[in-house]
Amino acid sequence: MKVLIIEDAEIDRLNLRTMLEDDHPDVTIAGEAATLNAAVEMINQEKPDAVFLDIHLGRQKGFRVLEAAKYRPLVVITTSHPHYALKGFEVGAVDYLLKPVMDDALARAVARLRERLASLDQAGRGRLSLDDMQAFKIGDDRHLLVVSSIQAILGERVYTRVLVRDGREFLHSRPLREWREMLPEKVFKSLDRSTIVNMAEIQLLRDAVDGPGKQVVFRDSPHWVSLGMVAVRRLRELMPGG
Repeated sequence: MKVLIIEDAEIDRLNLRTMLEDDHPDVTIAGEAATLNAAVEMINQEKPDAVFLDIHLGRQKGFRVLEAAKYRPLVVITTSHPHYALKGFEVGAVDYLLKPVMDDALARAVARLRERLASLDQAGRGRLSLDDMQAFKIGDDRHLLVVSSIQAILGERVYTRVLVRDGREFLHSRPLREWREMLPEKVFKSLDRSTIVNMAEIQLLRDAVDGPGKQVVFRDSPHWVSLGMVAVRRLRELMPGG
């Protein structure tokens, strides 16, 4: 497993490097970076399996590394502030580590990375799995939900609207294009430029109750989505029996 350490504090870089080298011989440290620009360049060049990413790089936010890098590795968040850890789930982090990093916590994170890497042949590198968690912010609150509970994601100008099995809806700043690249592609399918659906959550396709057209209805929830002709055609192609 090839990893990068992205951390602006030299003592924290040294601590993490030493623990990885001493206790995890199957982990190869391909490099270290202390700034956002250096981290982006190193990720694109080395294409690591995973990065240990500090939430703060000086005065910059570590998450901006993931936004700027063309290559998307797995991520383990490192932070001195527990309340920042939830933010990691918004970028699909595999785990988070509180500094100073302890042996048992690092072993847990490395084990989770191994598990995720082992499943990449099925899920696709850089993609979430159905069991992964995502965080959504409403006001000052952050809500965690499992990826498999997402029923649909709809593009709405600068936001995406995420429909969840329990009836909730969340607005997210992540564009639909990034959702397409992150979600498990075996079950999440794009029907048109503004609609992604979880095929495992669909109950039926019906005539619209309030006019012409079709609506897709999701199981065990109040959600339904109106579909245009392109989306209806695509959904019928994907549904068993056509």
